[in-house]
Amino acid sequence: MKFAPILFLVLLQFASANAQTAPPDAIPKCDMVVSFGSMCCGTASDDFLKAYIIKFNTSSKDGIKGWKLGGCGREGEYKILLAFPTLKESEKLGLVEEIKNLIDEQNKKNKIASANSGSINITTNLASTNFEYCRGQLKELDK
Repeated sequence: MKFAPILFLVLLQFASANAQTAPPDAIPKCDMVVSFGSMCCGTASDDFLKAYIIKFNTSSKDGIKGWKLGGCGREGEYKILLAFPTLKESEKLGLVEEIKNLIDEQNKKNKIASANSGSINITTNLASTNFEYCRGQLKELDK
């Protein structure tokens, strides 16, 4: 019985030492970062955002590229990085505003469904060094 706490600490140290991080040079340049946070009970779903991206890309020929970066917290927090490489600056501003409104609506829906729902936040123009604490893998969003 005395070995259980020691074994737990050894396994915990091994797991944290082997955690994979996305190096800053692997992070693509992004125009917007959508952060999915947690308040005790996990993160909110990102299905609404993925559906929006698919719909937008269908009408504008892949105007949005996206990547998911996991492991940004203790309760499954993650970030979705969005880039708008083919859009003009005025189109980017309009798209950012649309996504902000979409996320505001979703946050309201999530709070109505559960007071403990994790928040969804937006940040624009972040440097790749802001993701050094994320220990998950970077993968392209499913289309």
